[in-house]
Amino acid sequence: MNKMHQTIIFINSFSIGIIIPVLNLILLEKGSNLQTLPLLLAIYSITALCLELPSGICADIYGRKASFLLACGFQFISFLILIAANDLVWLIFAIMFLGLGRAFSSGSLDALFIDQATYLNGEGCLAKVTARMAVLDGAGLAAGSISGGIMSSVIGTHLINIIFRAVLIIVIFVLCMIFVKENTNHDTKQQTPLIEHIIQEKQIIFSTPKFALIFMGVFFTGFFLFTIETYWQTAFMQIPTAKNSSWLLGIITFLGFLAVALGNIFAQKLLDKFSSKWWNIYNICRIIHAICIIVFAVQKNGAGFMLWYTGVYLVLGVGNVVEGTLINKLTPDHMRASILSLNSFVIQVGALCASVFSSIMILKLKFTGVWITAGVLLGGYAIFMTAAIYKSSRKAEVKHTRYI
Repeated sequence: MNKMHQTIIFINSFSIGIIIPVLNLILLEKGSNLQTLPLLLAIYSITALCLELPSGICADIYGRKASFLLACGFQFISFLILIAANDLVWLIFAIMFLGLGRAFSSGSLDALFIDQATYLNGEGCLAKVTARMAVLDGAGLAAGSISGGIMSSVIGTHLINIIFRAVLIIVIFVLCMIFVKENTNHDTKQQTPLIEHIIQEKQIIFSTPKFALIFMGVFFTGFFLFTIETYWQTAFMQIPTAKNSSWLLGIITFLGFLAVALGNIFAQKLLDKFSSKWWNIYNICRIIHAICIIVFAVQKNGAGFMLWYTGVYLVLGVGNVVEGTLINKLTPDHMRASILSLNSFVIQVGALCASVFSSIMILKLKFTGVWITAGVLLGGYAIFMTAAIYKSSRKAEVKHTRYI
């Protein structure tokens, strides 16, 4: 990746970060409530879900750059609607266009930049490129989140966050149009007809058992992320010592994304040092992650809440880079956008399941119970994954011994 590509990734993440600390609060102010909020986010998930795979296939066949530009258009429309929204119906339309933007942006530029990097430097750069993109993403989100929190507090309205996000979408669109070049000679030489492309993707996934295992983890990550991101602001504001500290929402979001970025950097060092133990690193990360979520769920004071929220996202940052590197290593170049879209698709399925679960159980389990459930599910998966990988490695050793 050149400097401009990295700048585009950072600005895109920064613009997303500006809206993240206050998005749920905006939805609540514009006509939602605690029971309809998960349903709105479910609509977002369903919209993205329905178009994740088609958008990824289109990006592989017709161009990753075009897919990303289309995503910018959908996102811009979403925020224009959000500015004018004053009831649940308008919010539904805004969320639907936001979901469309999510679907067409997921994996498009990532696939293009990763393919160009591996084409020039070989697969040995996968861990470095994956980590660099994750660090830029996390740093942008962190900077954007703290800026967004301060911005809304100083101006006194969340409308400024929406307007600034819309303006940055235009900036990103222009920069992408001018500076992102798609190498058609390389990137399209392996293009195949739509039906054949779908068949190839199916064969790759089902012929590689580790794909199914890692996508199970992606599902549970989507589940826990939804439960935390939907309720953490409200849960924090209900802590007695934090009731009048809404300005801390941006700080907490900043700490979360900063922790992800630090985790990304640490992950690259781990992958470089233990190049033959990537699956072990992944499993350990998910087990620690589950423990952090459960401990976070039972926090009753502001300082503990902030500390363990940061811890959850630190471990998430490590696990995400390891997971992304493993997925990219298993994926052929000409299928990368499709597989990355499938990755996003599975996250959305996890989020959708979490939204249904939360909507039904939030009044009974409260925030703590919902988060503990998410942590237990992730921990159970991590234990299962560890056993499956161990069993697979033992079989491989037995086969090798017999062959010798």
